[in-house]
Amino acid sequence: MAAKKVENKEMNRFMELSRKFALAYVGAFGVMADEFGKLFETFVTRGERMEKDARKLMKEGNKEVRQFTHQVRKEQKAAVARANKTVKKAVKQVESAIA
Repeated sequence: MAAKKVENKEMNRFMELSRKFALAYVGAFGVMADEFGKLFETFVTRGERMEKDARKLMKEGNKEVRQFTHQVRKEQKAAVARANKTVKKAVKQVESAIA
């Protein structure tokens, strides 16, 4: 009979240990789910910040491109004006040489 009590005690300890392992296994999934949720929110927050930064960089880039385009057009107009002036001067010289 004493052997039966020891056997039952051992079986109860084994069952309790098995139960704890099962709970730890389930708990691990719960912790992973919680951590994944936090990590997901971190990813979303970081993505939003990166999107905001990218939009800001694009806006600044567009502003620089507009300024550069304005400067190029201004220089182009000046170059065309100089070219016209040179051509008119050359035409006058040709006309005076012919006349």
